[in-house]
Amino acid sequence: MFLNGTSGYGRDGDQKARGRFLMLFCEKPGGEIRALVRHVNMSQCGHFMMGRITIKDADARAENEPEPEYKPSYWMRRVFDGHYKLTLSGTYGQDGLTLDAERYPGLWQRLHPMPADLQEVFWKGGGHNSAGSEGPAVAEWAKTNMGELAKLRPVRTDGATPSQEVRP
Repeated sequence: MFLNGTSGYGRDGDQKARGRFLMLFCEKPGGEIRALVRHVNMSQCGHFMMGRITIKDADARAENEPEPEYKPSYWMRRVFDGHYKLTLSGTYGQDGLTLDAERYPGLWQRLHPMPADLQEVFWKGGGHNSAGSEGPAVAEWAKTNMGELAKLRPVRTDGATPSQEVRP
């Protein structure tokens, strides 16, 4: 869901949009939802608005992967050296549904939890291929907390949850 930005048409008449985009992640349907905001460029691909982003996380490699025994090529370093590559489509990054957090190991702990009452509204919202009735409430929460949601939460070495929480 775009929180702010611009949109328009390209030379060939296809739509383009760019701006701050709210991505929602979930480990299992009906479970806890966590959020992240990033700048995204999307363009029309058939009937869909598609975009691709890279979330850079310097702590991810140290946490999840041992140092390789060989020297990886430049391309391999960009893909596996603490970067998450996501393909986004439509509202919330997955056509009105949440992104699957299990596809991005180590990222879940770094995302910001959505308030419980807003999660309940989201799961009852009825959105598919677009935002449901929860859309305005989710957008208002995300715009209020955009500064915090745009940063990954710090990794704690003691395994505890980071103390900085996003306002409900």
